Amino acid sequence: MSEQMKESVGCRISLSVFFLGDRRQELVAFHRLATVYYSLHMYEMAEDCYLKTLSLCPPWLQSPKEALYYAKVYYRLGRLTFCQLKDAHDATEYFLLALAAAVLLGDEELQDTIRSRLDNICQSPMWHSSPSGRSSERARWLSGGGLAL
Repeated sequence: MSEQMKESVGCRISLSVFFLGDRRQELVAFHRLATVYYSLHMYEMAEDCYLKTLSLCPPWLQSPKEALYYAKVYYRLGRLTFCQLKDAHDATEYFLLALAAAVLLGDEELQDTIRSRLDNICQSPMWHSSPSGRSSERARWLSGGGLAL
């Protein structure tokens, strides 16, 4: 995809968010944008957009549907961070958040899948060779308005 097309996608999504002003639509737009960035191998931008979607969710889970969304997004962030960004510590944090949501759901199969991922990460050479993660630094950047489209 050309640079012009990437800009066009971002522009369209940000315009739809601007004109709608609907928090739910904004969440959907950022989730779609994260998916586009992921497919373009722009993993840090995808991570930022996924984090933005989570920041648009209510601070307390209000339904099993929301818990499932949190579990899926944090799981995706864990995989993205471990496999593409090569950060075992941040990936662990994301998987632990996914596990917490899966526990709230009572989904034992999902819990087992996440625990397996956590075991694999902690046994990987990357776990011992990489410094502690940067997720709190990125989260502060994002909450301070660091992602502006």
